[in-house]
Amino acid sequence: MDTILIGVGVVAVFLLFVGITLPQNIKREVDLSKASLAHFRSRSIGRNRMLSGLANTSVRRALRKDSLNDRYLRQLKQANWYWEPGEPAMPNPKAPFWNVETLWGEKIFSALLFTALGICIFLLLAFIVSVAGNISFTILAAIAVGGGLIFGYASFRSPDNLLASAALRRQRELTLEMGYRIPELRADVLAGYTIQRAIRNMAVRSGGPFVEELRRAANVIDITKDDTLAMDQLIDRNDDNELLVEFANSIKMVSRQGGQIGPILNVLSDQAQQHLRLNIQGQARRNLQEMTRPIGLSSLVVTSLLIIAPAIAAVLINMASMGVR
Repeated sequence: MDTILIGVGVVAVFLLFVGITLPQNIKREVDLSKASLAHFRSRSIGRNRMLSGLANTSVRRALRKDSLNDRYLRQLKQANWYWEPGEPAMPNPKAPFWNVETLWGEKIFSALLFTALGICIFLLLAFIVSVAGNISFTILAAIAVGGGLIFGYASFRSPDNLLASAALRRQRELTLEMGYRIPELRADVLAGYTIQRAIRNMAVRSGGPFVEELRRAANVIDITKDDTLAMDQLIDRNDDNELLVEFANSIKMVSRQGGQIGPILNVLSDQAQQHLRLNIQGQARRNLQEMTRPIGLSSLVVTSLLIIAPAIAAVLINMASMGVR
């Protein structure tokens, strides 16, 4: 009877926890022209005051770890998820979090939720095992708590992996796009446009991450009339991308010291196209490897059906006939 009451109590506590902490549904399709920070609340915190206070307290403590939060901030910018009031471009509505605070909120909420969920699942299994067998429920409960903590740690680390993969993927796509966008900039410059005019022309076109970065740079140039500031922000958002950093530094040098940007764009265009060719060749090799796998698997299946299966059947028939004799 006691074990039944414990099981019912665990389920009740779990349902109460989910009812208190589950964030309210928030529409993600909003009008970006009227967007504010409140429209882009993190899924982890929602509008729950208890979780918001807990996240803010934890963030204040975590901000002491400068290197960790610097890495988070750098990856947020590289993934184009970072946004704060005053940014020259609108936030990415698909981003699960947009600054270090909401990232920590996502980590804390996920850890709390999945720890409680894991503990409840393992406790339910422990209750069933304890009723069916002679194992002590206390031991099983301790194992359940350990399993829940493992679940919580995995969910606590999950936003880190999500952010790192998004940043790496976007920087790779940015480098590839530069392979055919820089020649377009070079063509505009050769046609007589300034590099600033060429950037503005590129910014109004549809494109990938490189065009997005040029669009941000064009907004900064239009607002501040400062090419150096626009390029510094471009470098700050993509400081691990060597090709883009070289592109921005070249524009800064021409803006400060004068000179022709055309020859520099020729060199950058060759480098970007070389990156593009290498990536295409690497992807072709990976595609070839992926194509050989189903061929090998189908060959194994056909061989098994035509040779191995009949051979095994013949051996079994011979053994059965010898047994009958």
